[in-house]
Amino acid sequence: MRALVVVAILIAVYTAKADTPLPPPTKTIVMSPSGCMRAVSEPKAGTHIEDTKRHKVLWCLPDWHRSLFVANDGKHLVKQYDGLNLIPLDFTDDLVLLTFWREGKKLRDITVRDFVPGHHILQHTASHYHWGIVHGIDPEGRLKVERADGKIFLFDVSTGKTPEA
Repeated sequence: MRALVVVAILIAVYTAKADTPLPPPTKTIVMSPSGCMRAVSEPKAGTHIEDTKRHKVLWCLPDWHRSLFVANDGKHLVKQYDGLNLIPLDFTDDLVLLTFWREGKKLRDITVRDFVPGHHILQHTASHYHWGIVHGIDPEGRLKVERADGKIFLFDVSTGKTPEA
């Protein structure tokens, strides 16, 4: 009986640490903090930003993206790495974690090198590294990102930079 309890605990611990595979690409819809703007991303149609009050498409990107954050002004969008908060064990420092856009033009990429000053900050999971969590865009137009070590960064979505930069 005791052996069964130990086995059950080990299975529970292993399952809790296992990385869940991402779902296949599907239509993604995200709203700005005010709800006035919407980003719609579809696997075959790409991504468009629309004004929800005027029912008007403002601009587009040709590709589908799993995780997006649209600003209240409808001009700025941030795309998160499609692996979300997990990066492969064999990543390179030029892996792009965040991309800042203004009306369809890329403003800036934030790479692992830019965001993680040392690999010791990354948290090893069952099959990846956890780099951080993107909490979203606040009403002031700042993207709140929490690095794996708990440090919070506020990126200006209009520049892709933090005040510390």
